[in-house]
Amino acid sequence: MSNGNTYGVIIQARLSSTRLPNKVLLDISGKPMLQRQVERLREGIDGLPLIIATSDAPSDDILEKFCSRQGFACFRGPLKDVMLRFILCARKHGLTHIVRVGGDDVLIDPDCCTELVRLHQEEPADFLYASHREGWPYGSAAELIALDALERIHAVTDKDLYLEHTIPYFFDHPEAFRIRKVRSPQRLCRPELAFTVDFPEDLELIRAVFRELRDEGDFFPLERVIRLMDEKPEIRTINRHLHTGFDR
Repeated sequence: MSNGNTYGVIIQARLSSTRLPNKVLLDISGKPMLQRQVERLREGIDGLPLIIATSDAPSDDILEKFCSRQGFACFRGPLKDVMLRFILCARKHGLTHIVRVGGDDVLIDPDCCTELVRLHQEEPADFLYASHREGWPYGSAAELIALDALERIHAVTDKDLYLEHTIPYFFDHPEAFRIRKVRSPQRLCRPELAFTVDFPEDLELIRAVFRELRDEGDFFPLERVIRLMDEKPEIRTINRHLHTGFDR
């Protein structure tokens, strides 16, 4: 990439979820969820490096073996200190900027990832985020984070909230960073929708989306998913009672 920066997509994933154990390896139309997510991203992120960042806990040995079989780059770091996991992963792979993606977000929009990179190249910032009510739908958005900003944060805090969830420190200390809020195209701005996988009902919704759209190919755009929600409100309502969406 230009301007001396090196960008890469890092998917944060683990198997020790309490609400939906092993969810990133659960089946969606014949493939594990993580495989669906990686293939979806690779289809649209213009050759950016993509790494799975999981924990060094024994519970994630299976995930590392899965990545190895699939040929996915995998990095292992602290279970609870996710911020340090990102820092160490970025250093190992020579990244100056991380496009952060949750392993829960099988319907992540690759266009969101590449838009964050494009905007950062035009106007550098420490933190760009599309995960808000005027951005991409819940579960399809990403953030772009400067490695040096994470390193500065990690040097001054030991609070579990900040270390485990990575981005709240930016919102709680906006005066210390260059922060940019990225809005989605209007056609994608649907804050009432939730595509993340936290609960069994979320998984049911995602499986329904793939059943409905698989005949159109594996890499249907987010806009098509949104249209499906409008065409078939019975799918849209499967998880409506579980999520309040973004709080910012």
